[in-house]
Amino acid sequence: SFSGSRVATPFAGGVRSSMCKSETYVLDASFNPEEFVEDIKKAKAAVGEATEEDAQHLQHLVMISQVLLYGGHILLLAGAAMPWGINILLLCAAAFMIAYARCMKWAIIGHHVSHGGFDSLQKNHPNALPKHYKRGVFAIGFRRFLDWLDWMLPQAWDVEHNKAHHYYLSEEKDPDLVEHNFELLRAFPLPRAMKYASMVMWVFTWKFTYYSPNTYKELALSKKDSWLAKNWPSWGKKTDPVVVFDIFRMPAMAVWNGKPLDAFYWFAFFAEWSLAILPMLVSVALPAVWPLLLGRAGLWFGATTMQQAATRALVTSVVADMLSNAHAFVIIACNHSGGDLYRYSTSCKAYSAEFLLRCAYSSANFECGNDLIDITYGWLNYQIEHHMYPDMTPLQYRKFQPLVRSICKKHGVMYVQENALKRTWMMFQVAVGDAAMKRCTALVPPQAYGKNISEVEGSKVAGG
Repeated sequence: SFSGSRVATPFAGGVRSSMCKSETYVLDASFNPEEFVEDIKKAKAAVGEATEEDAQHLQHLVMISQVLLYGGHILLLAGAAMPWGINILLLCAAAFMIAYARCMKWAIIGHHVSHGGFDSLQKNHPNALPKHYKRGVFAIGFRRFLDWLDWMLPQAWDVEHNKAHHYYLSEEKDPDLVEHNFELLRAFPLPRAMKYASMVMWVFTWKFTYYSPNTYKELALSKKDSWLAKNWPSWGKKTDPVVVFDIFRMPAMAVWNGKPLDAFYWFAFFAEWSLAILPMLVSVALPAVWPLLLGRAGLWFGATTMQQAATRALVTSVVADMLSNAHAFVIIACNHSGGDLYRYSTSCKAYSAEFLLRCAYSSANFECGNDLIDITYGWLNYQIEHHMYPDMTPLQYRKFQPLVRSICKKHGVMYVQENALKRTWMMFQVAVGDAAMKRCTALVPPQAYGKNISEVEGSKVAGG
């Protein structure tokens, strides 16, 4: 399993970065890590296995997303065909519906299925769900066009999110560590207002400009025998994010570093990535083709010309994608960023006390409790619980959340639950340099395990 590359001890140790200048721990030696882990495990057991109710709930969510997606495209075509004025409401509704559906397909459906949230249900209740709702099958290959088509290649997102992000949460190896990814903006001598203004661009484009190329980088590097992995430029830092603007910056950096041939590496990388995003580019542009095809066939029914309708359809489709980006940004980008959350200079063993505690000290939940709220938040309002056990169903998280919160209160463990807009502002503050995350070696001191610091530093990385 992926956790085999984690530190072998249940506390932080082993691989250390220069981030922390000295040993710092958040909890004191009186904290009982074994009891905390036992309470969390009992809470998970109390939730129980996924049942047919979870399957029905997933199908209900899929139906909602399909109605929004296809209904939105029907309204888009109708709005594009109508005279100017009456069509504005239709086009706005179409953009909203498509954006909402696209976010649902990623954040709720694709997210939980690709984590294996329904795998045990498929095994215990083989007829409860169609077979493709399974990790490694959903949205893979041709099913990408049927299940979840977005800017990120599902296989790339699996490597970047399901593995690297979840098992290196808030370490430098975490590809989603906001404070690290925005180091350039934080240090750049720009007026504060310009820094905040620049964040607007990321809000409305981040899946295309950041998440897609960076997840593809993680996928490329995970394939050790691939040309891209073997020829990664020696001057390039693998933990640094790759964004769309690097198609120009990286070749320039190659020349600056006296390695002009490395410029071809980046041309090859972005050429490969372009093929990965091509289906999504076509999907966004496709609504503009419908009026033109109907016109060519002599079937155009609109009160406008087919060229005018094509333009309106394209603009609406692009706006829908930008709204989907913004929706996803607000409910995702701030999950693990803020001046009250922690980042770490060491790694830890998966599902240890340190691991489970980091889920609380480096994550923020939002309001939760019913379908209206949870769907709006893309079920990302259960981040603490989700990071503890990523392979649960949406309904299981709803049952698990109050139990985890009470356990954290019992043990004096931090538990953050705030509105997403407030958390997004706190994320902005970190991104521009007005705030910084708290830093520590680890949460649990070695003494809490009955071990001394020298033993921690002497621990070995499993498989390393």
